[in-house]
Amino acid sequence: MSQQDPMLASVMASAKERDALIASNTESNLGGNIASVLQGGVNLLTERKKQLKQFNKQVLQEEQRIYDKVGGFVTEYESFNEKQETFFDGLIGQYNEIKTHLDNGTMKDASLGKRDLASIKNLIDQYGRALPNVMASADAITEAANKAGKDGMGAPGTLSVTGAPTGQLAILKKIATPGPSGQDIEMRNEGGAIILYDTKTGAELNVREFNDAITNGQNPYLKFVPDLSKGMTNAYNAFNKNPEGESVNTFTEVVEDPNAQPGDGEIRRMSEANEIKLKEALMGTKRYDYTTNTITNYRDGGAYKEMINQFGESIWEDMMPDGLTNKTQWPEQMPMFGDTDYDEFYENFYKPTLEYLATTTINNNARDIQRDTQANPENRKKFDDKYKQSGGSKEYEAKLDEFFKKADMSEADQAKVKKAKPGEAVSVVIYGKQQTFIKDA
Repeated sequence: MSQQDPMLASVMASAKERDALIASNTESNLGGNIASVLQGGVNLLTERKKQLKQFNKQVLQEEQRIYDKVGGFVTEYESFNEKQETFFDGLIGQYNEIKTHLDNGTMKDASLGKRDLASIKNLIDQYGRALPNVMASADAITEAANKAGKDGMGAPGTLSVTGAPTGQLAILKKIATPGPSGQDIEMRNEGGAIILYDTKTGAELNVREFNDAITNGQNPYLKFVPDLSKGMTNAYNAFNKNPEGESVNTFTEVVEDPNAQPGDGEIRRMSEANEIKLKEALMGTKRYDYTTNTITNYRDGGAYKEMINQFGESIWEDMMPDGLTNKTQWPEQMPMFGDTDYDEFYENFYKPTLEYLATTTINNNARDIQRDTQANPENRKKFDDKYKQSGGSKEYEAKLDEFFKKADMSEADQAKVKKAKPGEAVSVVIYGKQQTFIKDA
């Protein structure tokens, strides 16, 4: 074993030091009473045998504990399991060699040896904490990808672009999924952390950082598009229904249907002017500037204030079409009303988000209402072009390509999906499993 190995730099004493140790125990140094020397040697030998027996027992126990822990590192992919075994067998070999020399007193720097032992145990513990989360994350990614295949990117429960990098998500999936993709992942030890490296994409996942991120409740590693439908429905009903759930005439009116039959329900109409008023009401009241004692044109967010505070980044980057966001990223910090940069933030981010949420709320909850804005086919097309991510749009195609990367889909299957018509079911392999992908309509 080379003494240049950074993990074993201080293991072996030099031959010169060993020779000096032997020379110091010659007969001339033992004293005159040979009988006492012999008896002392017997006692010393007995004690050394006792200590060695105890040491061997401790080594075996420690080795067994480590092997038991490493034996639990199992994924669904056999070839990657072999890579794990090779990696950790090497670590265990280093551990036992260092421990043997440390306990035999043949290590130059005991403190360095102890530090190396602690480092190896830490690596094993580090990976042991990570693996269950890796497997659980892989399952969650698969479920989210299935939702994306069925409902489209940006649908509730799908992976958010605001979460972990796609390359790292692919590493998690490749480790946990049966199939050839697991061969792409290698394991390295760098700076006291295990690095999972994707030889195909160049992506890396630091296991120590993954452990910290996956348990961070404030900023989760895996982020999903939130389901805001219930909050939107509550906001809509607050302006259009009474506490008993009956429709009121604030923004709609009852219209007569000449073809109505006895027992048919009433028909309600929403004029274009009332739809504008409802949208403004949903966006909140205008803020009052106490420094100038004037009412501003800034809406306070109304029913969407908390939604934006919690999910503004995902609403902007996952849900809203690129035509509304101009492919810009949501700011890391939202300025407060009154800050010098609030004007720019409101016009470029907050107001478009409010308009999108209010429009989507009305569109999703007024389906049984005759809306003048939707009566004309040309108006409906304008609305769809602005607010919906249709299957043929550039925005949809870009997000579809992003999904392909996350799903580790073959080029042949990618072409199959792209050629499919909106709403058509296509059978493809997603993460090594045959699944049905529904082309977004």
